[in-house]
Amino acid sequence: MRTFLKDKTLIFNEFRDEVFSHYPQAVIEEAVARLLVEIKGIKKIPYETITTTLLGVLSKTETYNVMTTLMELQKKVKHDSELLASMKDPAYNVHRTIAMSICGLYGSGAASLFGFMDCKFRFFFPTKRPKSFISKGICAIVASTASVIISENVKVDYSQRNLALLAERGVQLEDMVEILDQLQRPYNPDMERSLCEEHIVAVLRKQQTFHALQLAIKIDTAVEAGEFNPQYNHIVGQDEGLFGVDESIATAVPLMYGTIALTNFGYLDKEKIGIIKDLDSDHSEGKCNTFIDDMVCGIVAAACGRLAHNNIPTYSKPLK
Repeated sequence: MRTFLKDKTLIFNEFRDEVFSHYPQAVIEEAVARLLVEIKGIKKIPYETITTTLLGVLSKTETYNVMTTLMELQKKVKHDSELLASMKDPAYNVHRTIAMSICGLYGSGAASLFGFMDCKFRFFFPTKRPKSFISKGICAIVASTASVIISENVKVDYSQRNLALLAERGVQLEDMVEILDQLQRPYNPDMERSLCEEHIVAVLRKQQTFHALQLAIKIDTAVEAGEFNPQYNHIVGQDEGLFGVDESIATAVPLMYGTIALTNFGYLDKEKIGIIKDLDSDHSEGKCNTFIDDMVCGIVAAACGRLAHNNIPTYSKPLK
Protein backbone atom coordinates (compact mmCIF):
# COMPACT_ATOMS: atom_id res chain seq x y z
CA MET A 1 0.00 0.00 0.00
CA ARG A 2 1.10 3.60 -0.61
CA THR A 3 2.32 5.72 2.30
CA PHE A 4 2.99 9.42 2.83
CA LEU A 5 6.68 8.69 3.18
CA LYS A 6 7.01 7.53 -0.43
CA ASP A 7 3.97 8.46 -2.49
CA LYS A 8 2.59 11.76 -1.16
CA THR A 9 2.17 13.42 -4.56
CA LEU A 10 0.28 10.50 -6.03
CA ILE A 11 -1.87 10.12 -2.93
CA PHE A 12 -2.89 13.77 -2.95
CA ASN A 13 -3.66 13.80 -6.69
CA GLU A 14 -6.02 10.87 -6.23
CA PHE A 15 -7.49 12.51 -3.14
CA ARG A 16 -8.33 15.74 -4.99
CA ASP A 17 -9.90 13.77 -7.81
CA GLU A 18 -12.16 11.96 -5.35
CA VAL A 19 -13.22 15.18 -3.59
CA PHE A 20 -14.02 16.81 -6.93
CA SER A 21 -16.02 13.77 -8.00
CA HIS A 22 -18.47 14.58 -5.19
CA TYR A 23 -18.26 18.37 -5.43
CA PRO A 24 -16.72 19.65 -8.70
CA GLN A 25 -13.85 22.10 -8.26
CA ALA A 26 -15.78 24.90 -10.01
CA VAL A 27 -18.73 24.43 -7.63
CA ILE A 28 -16.47 24.66 -4.56
CA GLU A 29 -14.72 27.75 -5.94
CA GLU A 30 -18.07 29.42 -6.61
CA ALA A 31 -19.08 28.72 -3.00
CA VAL A 32 -15.85 30.36 -1.77
CA ALA A 33 -16.56 33.43 -3.92
CA ARG A 34 -20.14 33.67 -2.61
CA LEU A 35 -18.98 33.27 0.98
CA LEU A 36 -16.47 36.13 0.58
CA VAL A 37 -19.25 38.37 -0.75
CA GLU A 38 -21.69 37.36 2.00
CA ILE A 39 -19.27 37.79 4.91
CA LYS A 40 -16.86 40.51 3.82
CA GLY A 41 -18.45 42.07 0.77
CA ILE A 42 -15.35 41.08 -1.22
CA LYS A 43 -16.38 40.94 -4.87
CA LYS A 44 -13.16 41.28 -6.86
CA ILE A 45 -11.09 38.28 -5.80
CA PRO A 46 -9.56 36.72 -8.96
CA TYR A 47 -10.61 33.13 -9.47
CA GLU A 48 -6.95 32.22 -9.88
CA THR A 49 -6.46 33.25 -6.25
CA ILE A 50 -9.39 31.12 -5.13
CA THR A 51 -8.09 28.15 -7.13
CA THR A 52 -4.56 28.42 -5.75
CA THR A 53 -5.81 28.82 -2.18
CA LEU A 54 -8.27 25.94 -2.46
CA LEU A 55 -5.59 23.60 -3.78
CA GLY A 56 -3.34 24.74 -0.93
CA VAL A 57 -5.97 23.76 1.64
CA LEU A 58 -6.43 20.41 -0.11
CA SER A 59 -2.67 19.80 -0.04
CA LYS A 60 -2.56 19.67 3.77
CA THR A 61 -2.09 16.27 5.37
CA GLU A 62 -4.71 17.16 7.99
CA THR A 63 -7.24 17.94 5.25
CA TYR A 64 -6.49 14.62 3.58
CA ASN A 65 -6.87 12.67 6.81
CA VAL A 66 -10.14 14.36 7.79
CA MET A 67 -11.77 14.29 4.35
CA THR A 68 -10.73 10.68 3.71
CA THR A 69 -12.35 9.70 7.01
CA LEU A 70 -15.54 11.58 6.11
CA MET A 71 -15.70 10.07 2.61
CA GLU A 72 -15.17 6.55 3.93
CA LEU A 73 -17.88 7.08 6.54
CA GLN A 74 -20.19 8.35 3.81
CA LYS A 75 -19.79 4.99 2.07
CA LYS A 76 -20.30 3.08 5.30
CA VAL A 77 -23.50 4.87 6.32
CA LYS A 78 -25.25 3.54 3.19
CA HIS A 79 -24.93 0.00 4.56
CA ASP A 80 -25.05 0.64 8.32
CA SER A 81 -28.63 1.09 9.54
CA GLU A 82 -27.58 1.94 13.10
CA LEU A 83 -25.26 4.73 11.99
CA LEU A 84 -27.89 6.02 9.57
CA ALA A 85 -30.49 6.12 12.36
CA SER A 86 -28.14 8.10 14.58
CA MET A 87 -27.43 10.60 11.81
CA LYS A 88 -31.16 11.27 11.41
CA ASP A 89 -31.27 12.54 15.00
CA PRO A 90 -31.32 16.39 14.93
CA ALA A 91 -28.73 16.41 17.72
CA TYR A 92 -26.17 14.38 15.72
CA ASN A 93 -22.98 16.41 15.59
CA VAL A 94 -19.99 14.08 15.21
CA HIS A 95 -19.58 14.77 11.49
CA ARG A 96 -19.23 18.50 12.29
CA THR A 97 -16.66 17.76 14.98
CA ILE A 98 -14.53 15.74 12.56
CA ALA A 99 -14.82 18.30 9.75
CA MET A 100 -13.89 21.26 11.93
CA SER A 101 -10.45 19.74 12.48
CA ILE A 102 -9.64 21.23 9.07
CA CYS A 103 -10.74 24.69 10.21
CA GLY A 104 -8.46 24.40 13.22
CA LEU A 105 -5.48 24.84 10.90
CA TYR A 106 -6.72 28.30 9.98
CA GLY A 107 -7.79 29.76 13.31
CA SER A 108 -11.06 30.88 14.86
CA GLY A 109 -12.02 32.83 11.73
CA ALA A 110 -12.31 29.63 9.72
CA ALA A 111 -14.39 28.03 12.47
CA SER A 112 -16.80 31.01 12.41
CA LEU A 113 -17.11 30.78 8.64
CA PHE A 114 -17.79 27.04 8.97
CA GLY A 115 -20.76 27.79 11.24
CA PHE A 116 -22.15 30.24 8.70
CA MET A 117 -21.66 27.74 5.86
CA ASP A 118 -23.28 24.97 7.85
CA CYS A 119 -26.37 27.06 8.68
CA LYS A 120 -26.82 28.32 5.10
CA PHE A 121 -25.69 25.18 3.30
CA ARG A 122 -28.54 25.17 0.75
CA PHE A 123 -27.68 28.74 -0.24
CA PHE A 124 -24.25 27.59 -1.38
CA PHE A 125 -25.10 24.06 -2.57
CA PRO A 126 -28.84 23.92 -3.43
CA THR A 127 -28.66 20.43 -4.96
CA LYS A 128 -26.61 18.75 -2.21
CA ARG A 129 -27.61 17.05 1.05
CA PRO A 130 -26.61 19.19 4.06
CA LYS A 131 -26.45 16.39 6.64
CA SER A 132 -23.98 14.04 4.97
CA PHE A 133 -20.45 13.42 6.22
CA ILE A 134 -18.97 14.83 3.00
CA SER A 135 -21.07 17.99 3.10
CA LYS A 136 -19.58 18.94 6.47
CA GLY A 137 -16.08 18.40 5.11
CA ILE A 138 -16.82 20.60 2.10
CA CYS A 139 -18.11 23.32 4.44
CA ALA A 140 -14.79 23.15 6.28
CA ILE A 141 -12.79 23.32 3.04
CA VAL A 142 -14.75 26.32 1.74
CA ALA A 143 -14.55 28.11 5.10
CA SER A 144 -10.80 27.47 5.39
CA THR A 145 -10.14 28.64 1.83
CA ALA A 146 -12.08 31.85 2.42
CA SER A 147 -10.31 32.40 5.74
CA VAL A 148 -6.90 32.14 4.08
CA ILE A 149 -7.91 34.65 1.39
CA ILE A 150 -9.19 37.10 4.00
CA SER A 151 -6.07 36.76 6.16
CA GLU A 152 -3.77 37.28 3.17
CA ASN A 153 -4.46 40.98 3.65
CA VAL A 154 -2.41 40.71 6.87
CA LYS A 155 1.15 40.13 5.69
CA VAL A 156 3.07 41.62 8.60
CA ASP A 157 5.99 39.53 9.87
CA TYR A 158 5.59 39.30 13.67
CA SER A 159 8.72 37.23 14.32
CA GLN A 160 10.85 40.04 15.75
CA ARG A 161 8.05 41.31 17.97
CA ASN A 162 7.43 37.80 19.26
CA LEU A 163 11.14 37.19 19.91
CA ALA A 164 11.31 40.47 21.83
CA LEU A 165 8.32 39.49 23.97
CA LEU A 166 9.84 36.10 24.72
CA ALA A 167 13.21 37.65 25.59
CA GLU A 168 11.49 39.88 28.14
CA ARG A 169 10.44 36.71 29.95
CA GLY A 170 13.84 35.02 29.64
CA VAL A 171 13.19 32.85 26.58
CA GLN A 172 15.62 32.86 23.64
CA LEU A 173 15.18 31.41 20.16
CA GLU A 174 17.90 28.84 20.85
CA ASP A 175 15.98 27.57 23.89
CA MET A 176 13.05 26.61 21.67
CA VAL A 177 15.27 25.27 18.89
CA GLU A 178 16.91 22.94 21.41
CA ILE A 179 13.56 21.44 22.47
CA LEU A 180 12.35 21.03 18.90
CA ASP A 181 15.60 19.34 17.91
CA GLN A 182 15.26 16.95 20.86
CA LEU A 183 11.70 16.04 19.82
CA GLN A 184 12.40 15.60 16.11
CA ARG A 185 15.86 14.01 16.14
CA PRO A 186 14.51 10.46 16.80
CA TYR A 187 12.45 10.68 13.60
CA ASN A 188 15.24 12.13 11.48
CA PRO A 189 18.75 11.55 12.89
CA ASP A 190 20.43 13.36 9.97
CA MET A 191 18.24 16.45 10.17
CA GLU A 192 20.01 19.82 9.93
CA ARG A 193 19.56 21.75 13.18
CA SER A 194 18.89 24.88 11.14
CA LEU A 195 15.62 23.26 10.05
CA CYS A 196 14.37 23.54 13.63
CA GLU A 197 15.13 27.24 13.75
CA GLU A 198 13.40 27.75 10.39
CA HIS A 199 10.15 26.24 11.64
CA ILE A 200 10.21 28.00 15.02
CA VAL A 201 10.64 31.36 13.28
CA ALA A 202 7.86 30.49 10.82
CA VAL A 203 5.46 29.99 13.74
CA LEU A 204 6.64 33.27 15.28
CA ARG A 205 5.80 35.16 12.07
CA LYS A 206 2.09 34.56 12.60
CA GLN A 207 -0.15 37.33 13.84
CA GLN A 208 -2.18 34.78 15.84
CA THR A 209 1.00 33.72 17.66
CA PHE A 210 1.66 37.37 18.56
CA HIS A 211 -1.85 37.92 19.89
CA ALA A 212 -1.74 34.79 22.06
CA LEU A 213 1.79 35.49 23.33
CA GLN A 214 1.07 39.13 24.07
CA LEU A 215 -2.06 38.24 26.06
CA ALA A 216 -0.25 35.48 27.97
CA ILE A 217 2.51 37.84 29.06
CA LYS A 218 0.01 40.59 29.92
CA ILE A 219 -1.74 38.23 32.34
CA ASP A 220 1.49 36.94 33.92
CA THR A 221 2.87 40.44 34.50
CA ALA A 222 -0.48 41.73 35.78
CA VAL A 223 -0.53 38.93 38.38
CA GLU A 224 3.03 39.85 39.40
CA ALA A 225 1.89 43.47 39.86
CA GLY A 226 -1.23 42.43 41.80
CA GLU A 227 -3.57 44.08 39.31
CA PHE A 228 -6.34 41.48 39.54
CA ASN A 229 -8.51 40.61 42.53
CA PRO A 230 -6.70 38.66 45.29
CA GLN A 231 -8.50 35.36 44.56
CA TYR A 232 -7.60 35.44 40.86
CA ASN A 233 -4.03 36.54 41.59
CA HIS A 234 -3.67 33.58 43.97
CA ILE A 235 -5.08 31.00 41.53
CA VAL A 236 -2.93 32.14 38.61
CA GLY A 237 0.13 32.93 40.71
CA GLN A 238 0.10 29.42 42.20
CA ASP A 239 -0.57 27.89 38.77
CA GLU A 240 -3.30 25.73 40.26
CA GLY A 241 -3.81 22.45 38.46
CA LEU A 242 -7.49 22.94 37.61
CA PHE A 243 -7.10 26.45 36.20
CA GLY A 244 -6.59 25.55 32.52
CA VAL A 245 -7.03 28.96 30.87
CA ASP A 246 -3.26 29.15 30.31
CA GLU A 247 -3.40 26.00 28.19
CA SER A 248 -6.52 27.28 26.44
CA ILE A 249 -4.76 30.42 25.19
CA ALA A 250 -1.55 28.57 24.32
CA THR A 251 -3.31 25.91 22.22
CA ALA A 252 -4.41 28.63 19.78
CA VAL A 253 -0.92 28.31 18.28
CA PRO A 254 -0.55 24.53 17.77
CA LEU A 255 -4.15 24.29 16.58
CA MET A 256 -3.00 26.08 13.41
CA TYR A 257 -0.76 23.10 12.62
CA GLY A 258 -3.04 20.11 13.13
CA THR A 259 -3.45 17.29 15.59
CA ILE A 260 0.26 16.34 15.51
CA ALA A 261 1.07 19.76 16.95
CA LEU A 262 -1.68 19.47 19.56
CA THR A 263 -0.39 16.05 20.65
CA ASN A 264 3.10 17.49 21.04
CA PHE A 265 1.67 20.32 23.12
CA GLY A 266 0.20 17.84 25.60
CA TYR A 267 3.51 15.98 25.77
CA LEU A 268 5.53 19.14 26.39
CA ASP A 269 3.03 20.43 28.95
CA LYS A 270 3.54 17.25 30.98
CA GLU A 271 7.24 16.58 30.41
CA LYS A 272 8.37 20.22 30.71
CA ILE A 273 11.63 19.95 28.79
CA GLY A 274 14.42 22.53 28.93
CA ILE A 275 13.37 26.18 29.30
CA ILE A 276 9.76 25.08 29.88
CA LYS A 277 10.82 23.39 33.13
CA ASP A 278 12.89 26.42 34.13
CA LEU A 279 9.92 28.72 33.67
CA ASP A 280 7.48 26.40 35.41
CA SER A 281 9.67 26.10 38.51
CA ASP A 282 10.70 29.77 38.80
CA HIS A 283 8.52 31.52 41.37
CA SER A 284 11.28 33.73 42.79
CA GLU A 285 10.37 37.24 43.95
CA GLY A 286 6.69 36.81 43.12
CA LYS A 287 7.34 35.86 39.51
CA CYS A 288 4.40 34.41 37.58
CA ASN A 289 5.18 32.17 34.60
CA THR A 290 1.81 30.44 34.52
CA PHE A 291 0.98 31.49 30.97
CA ILE A 292 4.41 31.93 29.39
CA ASP A 293 5.57 28.36 29.97
CA ASP A 294 2.50 27.06 28.13
CA MET A 295 3.09 29.53 25.32
CA VAL A 296 6.59 28.13 24.82
CA CYS A 297 5.02 24.65 24.75
CA GLY A 298 2.57 25.89 22.14
CA ILE A 299 5.19 27.51 19.90
CA VAL A 300 7.49 24.49 19.92
CA ALA A 301 4.59 22.08 19.45
CA ALA A 302 3.35 24.13 16.49
CA ALA A 303 6.83 24.01 14.96
CA CYS A 304 6.80 20.22 15.44
CA GLY A 305 3.57 19.99 13.47
CA ARG A 306 4.83 22.36 10.78
CA LEU A 307 8.10 20.47 10.40
CA ALA A 308 6.30 17.13 10.24
CA HIS A 309 3.89 18.33 7.55
CA ASN A 310 6.58 19.95 5.40
CA ASN A 311 9.45 17.46 5.62
CA ILE A 312 9.53 13.71 5.01
CA PRO A 313 11.21 12.11 8.04
CA THR A 314 13.53 9.14 7.82
CA TYR A 315 11.28 7.15 10.19
CA SER A 316 7.50 7.31 10.71
CA LYS A 317 8.06 6.06 14.28
CA PRO A 318 10.77 7.45 16.56
CA LEU A 319 14.10 5.64 16.44
CA LYS A 320 14.93 4.29 19.89
